[in-house]
Amino acid sequence: METPAVPTAFRVTFNDYRQDPNDSDVLRRAVTIYADRLTFDSDHIALWLTGTEVGCFPISIIESIHPKAGPGRQQESQEVLRARYPRMGQPWTQEDDTHLLALYQQGERDLEALGKQFDRKPSAIRSRLAKLGLEGLG
Repeated sequence: METPAVPTAFRVTFNDYRQDPNDSDVLRRAVTIYADRLTFDSDHIALWLTGTEVGCFPISIIESIHPKAGPGRQQESQEVLRARYPRMGQPWTQEDDTHLLALYQQGERDLEALGKQFDRKPSAIRSRLAKLGLEGLG
């Protein structure tokens, strides 16, 4: 009898920003998917969890794929992250966009500092700047 595989959080990093399938207002350079099996065909990689496909991506857009948390590396809980970034996951307003663009155009490039001003993760700031059409954020 085969032992069932334990689900693993895989971090899939893309070579460019992609629209989040769960939130059309967000662009992502990476996603985390829990899977217990990976399969490949000629041009796609599929991730599976208990026999159900949970993600499928063209190989051409994937920069890397790896287990998200290794030994000795702890993930912060959603509660801890929300305490640090109270507006994490909330929609961006037109006022937010205008303020972010103004700061960026004034030369503010420190994503940590911008994140503190907007109560959002630095990665959310980077994603929003990319969504607003600013280049060179890699």
